[in-house]
Amino acid sequence: MLDNVTLDQLRMLVAIDETGSFTAAAARVQRAQSAVSHAIRTLEADLDVVLFDRTGRKPVRTPAGDAIIAEARTILSRVDHLKARARGISAGMESEICLATSVIAPREGVLDLLDAFRAEFPTIGLRLFVEEIGGVPQLLMDGRADLGLLGKPSLAGAVFEPLEATAVGTSDVVAVARPDHPLAMMDRPLTEVDLTDHRQLVPTSRALPRYLNRMVNDIWEIAELDMRHEMLRRGMGWGTVPTYLVERDLASGRLVTLDISARPDEVMRVPLFAAHKKDAAIGPATRWLIEKMGEVFG
Repeated sequence: MLDNVTLDQLRMLVAIDETGSFTAAAARVQRAQSAVSHAIRTLEADLDVVLFDRTGRKPVRTPAGDAIIAEARTILSRVDHLKARARGISAGMESEICLATSVIAPREGVLDLLDAFRAEFPTIGLRLFVEEIGGVPQLLMDGRADLGLLGKPSLAGAVFEPLEATAVGTSDVVAVARPDHPLAMMDRPLTEVDLTDHRQLVPTSRALPRYLNRMVNDIWEIAELDMRHEMLRRGMGWGTVPTYLVERDLASGRLVTLDISARPDEVMRVPLFAAHKKDAAIGPATRWLIEKMGEVFG
């Protein structure tokens, strides 16, 4: 009967397959060979299948054995995962973390961060939001995210008091346009007068009422970074974007940089912060993420 199948039997089954013999499997699981042989015969009877062909010197998996052993490995892996998760929860470890990151954070850095997190905490679940300007602090304050990775403009556009922020690095931004854009063709540092009458494509967010840095007369507000990127590539305006987003375009000449250093309020190197609510309970995995952000983006 299937209800009689035990984890010990499955471990013995996998051990036989991996070691190639009942004798070696018995040594691995620290049981007598007779006990291992009996357990597998009982398992075969309960499942009503033959798992090994025993006519030769070594047991050989049958087609049914191939399928059952694969399932046994899956079950044992899930059990190990369950045990590890239970140990972590009992030790105060988070069962899941919701991380919200700003689009300003370099994408490769975020992926490196998540890759390291996966290796360090394989049993912890993760929810990831990638937000435009202002979106990350709003998710934190609403309690929909546990930890945020965001830039100074996002902090400036939000009510900051409920959040505790730790500086973790910087992210470069660059002003760009197509080579045939009038601003690109000036080929000199641009003044406020130069910029005033040329459409700027700026980030926006449902979390903020309107874009705050208004220094030109014609502004389009776009709440999706990849769409704003494509609009820049089509020559629909000029704008500032994270450098990582346009590196290939700059290398190929599809976009060119604009020198807007004359704009006193334009920040071209954005400080990055790890942030969470001041009254939030911070677990060990979240603390690890904050420290790791400093390594990755610092």
